[in-house]
Amino acid sequence: MDDFEKSLNHVLVETFNIILKYEDFSLKRTINAPVTITEAHMIEVIGAQEDAETTVSDIAALMGISMPTATVAIKKLERKGFVMKSPCAMDGRRIIVTLTDAGRKIERAHRLFHARMVRDISNQFHGAEKDVLFLAITKLNEYFTQRVEALR
Repeated sequence: MDDFEKSLNHVLVETFNIILKYEDFSLKRTINAPVTITEAHMIEVIGAQEDAETTVSDIAALMGISMPTATVAIKKLERKGFVMKSPCAMDGRRIIVTLTDAGRKIERAHRLFHARMVRDISNQFHGAEKDVLFLAITKLNEYFTQRVEALR
């Protein structure tokens, strides 16, 4: 690796780790509930589908995880009181997953965290800097999306 690649590697790893820490600390401080970042993201996905009859397989597909992983996570969220499962009214074989009041509280707090974080980051940049930042992050996202798809 040349000096640029070493520096880029360091910044990417540090940024990824510090974002996770920041999100974790903020979530714990805001809601003081026993929820991990991964669980908060799953709650966010379920909350975004609240008007639909969302199944575990829907959640797995939306998050890009396996059915067994989603099933275990949903059971854990159910034990913690953040989601509830109920049979579909039109097809009793299908199980619908919805947020409880406690789950909706976490979903709102997590959504607010992201809105504030994006606003605060955006305020650090002006004019063309925002365009460059957005283009660079978009290219990073495309790169990682392609790599994940290639590994599937």
